[in-house]
Amino acid sequence: MSKVLPQHFGKYILMRKIAMGGMAEIFKAKQAGAEGFEKDLVIKRILPHFTEDESFVKMFIDEASITAKLQHPNIVQIFDFDIADGTYYIAMEYIEGQDLKDVLERAIANGETLSVAQCVWILMETGKGLSYAHTKDYRGKPLNIVHRDISPSNVMVGFNGEVKLMDFGIAKAAQRSTKTMAGAVKGKVAYMSPEQARGKPLDGRSDLFALGIMLWEMLTGRRLFLAESDFETLTNVLKTPAPPPSSVNPAIPVDLDPIVLKCLAKDRDERYPTVEAFTRELTRWYYSNVIDLEKEKLKPLMHRLFKGEIDQAEKDNDAERVDMMGRAASNASESTAMMPAAGTNIDGPLSEERTRLDAGPIPGGTAVMPQITETQTQAMPAVRERRPPQRGGATRTSTAAARSGGGSKKGLWIGLLVLLLLGGGAVAVVLALQGGDSKGGGGGGGGETVATGETAATPGETGAGAGGATTAPAKEMASLSVIVEPRDAKVKIDGDLTRAAEVPLGGNARITAEASDYEPYEEVVAVDEKTKVVTITMVAKKLPLAVVIRPSLDDAVVYVDGERLGAGAQTFKGVAGQEIAIRVQPASGEAVTKTVTLSEDAPLIDIALTQAAEVSVFVTPTSAAVEASAGEAAEKEPGQWAVTGLEVGQSVDLTIKAGGYKTVKQTVELKSAEENVRIELEKAALGKGSVRIWAKPWANVSVDGAPHGTAPFTVDGLSAGRHTIVFSQGGRSVTKTVTVQPGRQVSVGVDFTTP
Repeated sequence: MSKVLPQHFGKYILMRKIAMGGMAEIFKAKQAGAEGFEKDLVIKRILPHFTEDESFVKMFIDEASITAKLQHPNIVQIFDFDIADGTYYIAMEYIEGQDLKDVLERAIANGETLSVAQCVWILMETGKGLSYAHTKDYRGKPLNIVHRDISPSNVMVGFNGEVKLMDFGIAKAAQRSTKTMAGAVKGKVAYMSPEQARGKPLDGRSDLFALGIMLWEMLTGRRLFLAESDFETLTNVLKTPAPPPSSVNPAIPVDLDPIVLKCLAKDRDERYPTVEAFTRELTRWYYSNVIDLEKEKLKPLMHRLFKGEIDQAEKDNDAERVDMMGRAASNASESTAMMPAAGTNIDGPLSEERTRLDAGPIPGGTAVMPQITETQTQAMPAVRERRPPQRGGATRTSTAAARSGGGSKKGLWIGLLVLLLLGGGAVAVVLALQGGDSKGGGGGGGGETVATGETAATPGETGAGAGGATTAPAKEMASLSVIVEPRDAKVKIDGDLTRAAEVPLGGNARITAEASDYEPYEEVVAVDEKTKVVTITMVAKKLPLAVVIRPSLDDAVVYVDGERLGAGAQTFKGVAGQEIAIRVQPASGEAVTKTVTLSEDAPLIDIALTQAAEVSVFVTPTSAAVEASAGEAAEKEPGQWAVTGLEVGQSVDLTIKAGGYKTVKQTVELKSAEENVRIELEKAALGKGSVRIWAKPWANVSVDGAPHGTAPFTVDGLSAGRHTIVFSQGGRSVTKTVTVQPGRQVSVGVDFTTP
């Protein structure tokens, strides 16, 4: 296939290449019509070396058949699906713009950010299209499409500000014939829902989770679950909770947090029930909070970010218009060359000949057939007639001799009607050719031969006679049709790729069918009726399938059908529909067994284990006691306690108490079968009391060495325990000791009036 552009491709003209992927290429194209009509569109065609990849072709066909049913302003429209030059293609709506991924990256490169309102608007518009795909009625019932690959790369933002969802390449509808590739988890892993990562059956809430990721990332300017490897990314999707956007970017209104986080709930039952409900909530927020709607439009932003691309697009459009004008002029000149030369008589003799041909058979003879001379044949344009292939080697011919009166032939006229479809209008070009008089013997064998089937007989083949004719016998034919499930199977009748054929009645026909994921089918059927329909239901193959068996404990050993695979997560390769016996043995505790039927919808098999665990608690002082919220706590010896009856993965709350010490509470996560905890209690602060101090007649007093003035007075706030009080008067001094009790008052004094 030529790589020079522009070039014809089927009924379209490929103008320029837009993108090239690993399996398909995308072109901007034009469709031309009458009176200068032309339409811009996009052609997405499979690369030639993938045409034989049946699984990819099926996915390509599914994309076309699913998306063609969707007509919504926020979904890129599919116009056509066909084969040209032996290659499948899809013709779809052309959007002058960029995908959302490019928009976000260009904004960062230019030092711009999308406003909160613009982010919300893009998700509102995307949600409208997606909600339509989820709920659109087709022939009276919901189509139940799940996109399965929602990401910024699959959202187009036009230079005029429109937002459209595209690429339903791996979407699943309820009636879709193509299944997901065995063992593969399709879609971009950083935008998968937990249930999609686990290979569970999906509904629209899976796409809703992806919308939540997109909105979170657009608002915060950060990736949510993306990690260095796909496995780490999937682990984040399954286990890592999403923080509120406002906690990452304080510029985000806090009232958006619950909307975003509800989409990102790990349990889909905790999300919005539908994308429509989410879109309504976003719309309510948008029109309640955005005051200047004109300021938040996307068109000015797109024109700032992609000015160079827009200017180039205008230049490309101008060049394309010039090219199309040149093609139109060339086509017009070719059409003119095919018209009759000036002065050609197309009304006189032709009208007479039409009368003669329409009048029916000539009395006493066969119908008059036109005669074309060799010179006239060379002057006629070549017209190739397309006929369905004849089967069984049958060749049908007929001959006719023109006779008149005494056997002499007069001049014959021929009328040739050629219908040319030019620009959608039918132009009848009538060529009148006058043949000369032909002389023939009366009753000779020189009858004229005219082919009415595929092969014309020669005079020698028809035999001699006075104008007589013979016809080669033809077998009676029957119509054979094949209906097959799956519908995209390749069906052959007697070796020809077709589902309907004319075959000899009373004979046999060999039917074969092939489809990926199905066993080949072959049958020889008797064609015993004029219209025969054969219905085939193919048997699905047992496809190779790889699954990951993941125990909840990394040191647990996995066995499948008695064969040891290893410790931790293990990959097992089998076939779809195969039943396997899984046994997982933890390092301690009882093994878990499980019987599983392998399915492409469950590439990850989680095995939950219950392994016994024990906590040893070492306490200071040794008089301390231990209490546990789970299991049973018992003292093994002074200062050492054991909490038993626990499982690995469980958590337990411990409470440690001792008289005169502060009580301690601690939570222990049991990550292994044996956990050790050491706890040292702090002494408790003692209570306080007061001392009433008196002296006769007076005395200077110090408490614990600190002067307190002249008695009598009361000292408050003394800690419980023993305190030393000194009374002084002149050269005399008396020392006394008192014991203070918490919350009580004690009295102490000295009488210096006595000797």
